[in-house]
Order: sequence, then C-alpha cells, then structure tokens
Amino acid sequence: MMKRRTLLGAGAGVVAATALARPTIAAGASVLRFVPQANLTLFDPITTTAAVTQNFGYYVWDTLYAVDEHLAPHPQMAAGHTVSGDGRSWTITLRDGLKFHDGSPVRAADCIASIRRWATVDPFGEDLAAVVDRYVVKSDKSFEVRLKEPFPLLDAALAKPASNVPFIMPAHIAAQPAAKAITIDQVIGSGPCRFEAKEYVSGSRVVFTKFAGYVPRQEKPSWAAGAKVVNFDRIEWHVIADAGTAAAALQSGEVDWWELVLPNLIPVLAANKHVVIGAGNPTGYIGCLRFNELFPPFDNVLMRQAVMMSVDQSAYMRAVTANDPKNFTICHSFFPIGTTYGVPPKPDPMAKAPDLPAARKLIEAAKYGGEKIVIINPTDFPSIQPFGEITAANLKKLALNVDLVETDWGTVVQRRAIKKPIDQGGWSIFHTWWEGISLYNPAVNPIILGQGLQGWFGWYKSAAMMALNSEWLAAPSAAERHAIGAKMQALAFHDVPTVPLGQFYIRTAYRNTLTGIIDGAAPYPWNVRRA
Repeated sequence: MMKRRTLLGAGAGVVAATALARPTIAAGASVLRFVPQANLTLFDPITTTAAVTQNFGYYVWDTLYAVDEHLAPHPQMAAGHTVSGDGRSWTITLRDGLKFHDGSPVRAADCIASIRRWATVDPFGEDLAAVVDRYVVKSDKSFEVRLKEPFPLLDAALAKPASNVPFIMPAHIAAQPAAKAITIDQVIGSGPCRFEAKEYVSGSRVVFTKFAGYVPRQEKPSWAAGAKVVNFDRIEWHVIADAGTAAAALQSGEVDWWELVLPNLIPVLAANKHVVIGAGNPTGYIGCLRFNELFPPFDNVLMRQAVMMSVDQSAYMRAVTANDPKNFTICHSFFPIGTTYGVPPKPDPMAKAPDLPAARKLIEAAKYGGEKIVIINPTDFPSIQPFGEITAANLKKLALNVDLVETDWGTVVQRRAIKKPIDQGGWSIFHTWWEGISLYNPAVNPIILGQGLQGWFGWYKSAAMMALNSEWLAAPSAAERHAIGAKMQALAFHDVPTVPLGQFYIRTAYRNTLTGIIDGAAPYPWNVRRA
C-alpha cells in the first residue's frame, strides 16, 4: 500500500519515470509488464490472506472449482462430480492432462492433501472439515468425499475466490502444516503461469512465464472460471512503491498495467490518450469499524448501537475516494451491494443515521461510565487512516472519552491481536476494509460470524449467529439460504460487532495497447492480449 506522503504528494505534475531495469529476454518474446498493489514477500496463499499473495496464487496454481462473474461455482480442474442420493458422498473426477510445473501429473491424492491443508485455516474450509468423515482415493483421477451429513455447498467451498483460495499443490508440499508457510523453492504450480524463482528480487521484480503444459478449459473465461489462456510468453511484476513513479511509468509506456490507482491520480491518467481507466474489482471494498467486545464499554450492545447511529457513511467514503461519488456507494449491509446477500434489512437500522440524539439516548441507557475508548489507527494506509479520524470526531461529539492512537499499519495489526484491557496494551476500535468478494456470503464473512475467541479480531461471540450459520450451510436451496442470510444480517445489525462504513472502488489503469482484461476479484493474467 502507498504511504501517506505518497498519497498527498503525488499530484498532477507527475514527472517521467526512471527507466525500469531490463533483464535479458529471448528475442521475439512477448512481455506484459504489471505493477502490483504491493511487494510480494509471502509465497503461500494458504498461510496468509494478503491480496498480493492471493494474486500470485492465481498465476501459479489452479483450483478444483471456480466462481464466475455471478459468483456461481463451476468445475475448473475438476471435470465434474456426482452426488449420492442421500447427499453424503461426492465423487470428483479430474480433467485430462493436468500437470504440475515439474512435469508430474496432478493426482487425486494431491487434491485431497491441498483441501485438507486449506481447511485448517479457512472458515468455509473449517465448516467443510467438520462434516467430512473421510476422503477416499478412487483412482489417480477421482476421489470421494464421504460426509457425516449432507453439505450442499461443497463445490462452492472449493470455489472460494478469496481469503483463502483452495489452490491445488503437490501432495508432498501440501502435507506440511498450514502454520508453516511454503518457501520460494517449494512453489510448484498447477496453473497457467510458472514462477521464475531465480529472477525474483524482493521490492523490485517478480517474473512468470507461460506454462506450456497447462491445458485450459474450453469455456469462455469468466472471473476465475473457464479458459485460462495466457497470451504472453513472460509476465513481469514491477514493484513500484511510489504512486507518482508508477503513474509516470504507465504514461510513458514503461509498464502496461497498474493494478490499483490512487483516486487523486485518476484525472492525471485519464487525460492521457494512451491510458484506459478500468473498473477494477466490481465487488469493491467494504469499509469497517470493528469493536473489541471483550472489555467495556463495547461489551455493551447499546454502546455499539450508539456508535452505529453516529455514522454518516458518505463522510467516510468521500474521505477515501477524493470526494468522487462515482467511486463509492452507500452500503447498509454486511455484504457487498450488488451481490445476492447485499440487501439492507427492512426496516433499515441505518436509514436515519447519523442521528446523534438517538445515539446519546442509547449511551445514557448503557450507563456509560467514562471508560477510555482507544482507537488504533494507521498513518501509512491512506484508504484506512481517515476512518479513524472521522470516528474519533464523531465520538467526541457524543462526549465519549476518546484516545486516537496513530501508528503505522504494522503496529495496528500487532496491537489488534491483543486480548487485554486498555491499560495493558489493548484497544477499543480499529478500522479496515475487506474486498467485497471476501464477504459475499455468510459462511465466508468474518465480520458477522460469532466465533468468539476463535473468530476475527474483536471476538464477537454469538451462539445464535453460529446456529444460523449451520442452518445456512445445510439449507438445500438457494431460496432457503437467502432467507437465513437475511436473518443473519438482521441479527448482526442488532448486535453490531462491526459497523459497515460504505462500499468503495479502487480503479485499475492500463495502456490502450491491451485488451481482454477481466474486471474480476483479482487481476487475472489470462485472456489479456495486445490490442
């Protein structure tokens, strides 16, 4: 992510970029030069939810199932599956010709090992693991998942598109515990691009080459589903931390594609006839205010409701989109607007927010005792920092005892994990955002799941919410799941473990010499070609 001084300093007067280092490339090779959102330092998309590692994963590995632009799951490495009449057995068959980058075939045992490893860290995977009786290898190309009870969403779980993605790795790699991240020399892919480890330079360059042994599907590509046809011999990620330098490199043609563009640079790039401003991730990003429910005052639901009543989503959204209404939408939902579950409840509990008089009445009813409220806030994360400042100002209007503690994002990440009172290094509120794709259904949505100490930071605990989640997972039809999801959202708006702050969009930009870019949940390398 860009530092605050970069956000404030990069303006219309963007200067020419310093020429990028040019490694030796075979004559006639086609090359795509891409600027990722951040430096790649972790190579294991199972042990981290970092988006840059997830994007790396989509280049290198493939998945058994994948979602399309409508978030519907489709077979990907799988040729298909059959389900027993009682719903307690799924037999999955692999497509012909699947290979790892070391030339070995992808086998059923590799798939089982990969699923098991993923399921130890992912919430949807944990739901699946809880009902798996055992996995049975039928042949190298097929395996059976025997279940203790029906799990109608098994294909949806294996198609999970973000945070974490169940990529298929060789069994001997997937056999190691998820707590132990795979290293750079263990990256043996199953997907359309081969990672060139010898050319990796942290903070500078990540290189991929087209994997000639990859056999794409025949269907039209749609997000991570369908044909993954790579049209470049070589794809280079150029890590450029300074936004002004990245913008200049794109304008001059030194790079072809910049993943995430800061909003104040969009007018600069849009004025260049050789640059196209793309939509980026269509599910956007959901801003969140998260409470610590372990200690006063936010162990009291009335206090959490009071803060929600003080929130003006448009103020938060304007602050992170350079006041551009085209780049945000009001989102009175814990799911992204435009997706199946992204519908505000009726009545809408945030319809009258901000309502400071109502908030003050709730604070009075809660018998607030003047406890200090510590808001931990990053100064080096321009799409989060304004959130903390706005919340602190709101709470001061409510006469609450607020302490805005501003540090770097790394310190926020460390401190938010502390489960101790304020005087022992704890906290009361922090802010962040989630990719909309990471919150698109109840089973993957950590901001509403009530897992207590085993859940997301803030440690919201609700037996009722978890019971509804179990019902949702077992529901046999989409209509029933939709009804249960609405109940989960209504409960979340009552309990307020999180306050949604709105849905915003971070645009992408690329040279007009490119075509075929898929506006999806990640910057996919397939289907892109020279115009």
